[in-house]
Amino acid sequence: MEEEKAIPQSHVQEVHNDAVRPSFGAKLKAHFRKWWWLHLIVFIASTLIIVLCLPGMTNRHEGKNLANKNNRIYVAFPRISQDGVNDSTLEIQSLTLSNPTPTSFHLEQDALLTNHNKYHPRLDAFNASLSVGGGAGEDKPYAYVQLPAVHATETTTTHVDQDVQITDMDAFVDYNTQLLTKESVDL
Repeated sequence: MEEEKAIPQSHVQEVHNDAVRPSFGAKLKAHFRKWWWLHLIVFIASTLIIVLCLPGMTNRHEGKNLANKNNRIYVAFPRISQDGVNDSTLEIQSLTLSNPTPTSFHLEQDALLTNHNKYHPRLDAFNASLSVGGGAGEDKPYAYVQLPAVHATETTTTHVDQDVQITDMDAFVDYNTQLLTKESVDL
């Protein structure tokens, strides 16, 4: 057996591991340099899910659920959609109140909806309150009607034909008084 040769002490060097551990900031920077694309995909996907599919959005003042399959895109653009609604006009072409009873009447109404906006939304059927401005019953609804669904193109006609219950007789009397004494009435 061969004897192990002793290494002379002059050839032996001590090795020290003096390497500095990278700081947290350096590790974080390296992580983002490597995985930036994954973080970008997660951010975009999360944003799209929140903006386009946000369920349960409610109107705080009325407590009504506004989220449905037809208006989810407007979660991201509430100002644009509200400006479009504000710029639209609804002109009553004909209005017939018939078959009156002490608590109801039959309403037949034709109206022209004008929308000069570049967006032409589809409005679902909804309940609308009828009230008159400028009188004793101002902003107090005297009745509620079910308006039909409509696609708001440049000009669209709507037709309402239904029996309506009077909910506030004083406001209804004020509406009729203004209707008979004024040339035009704001509803």
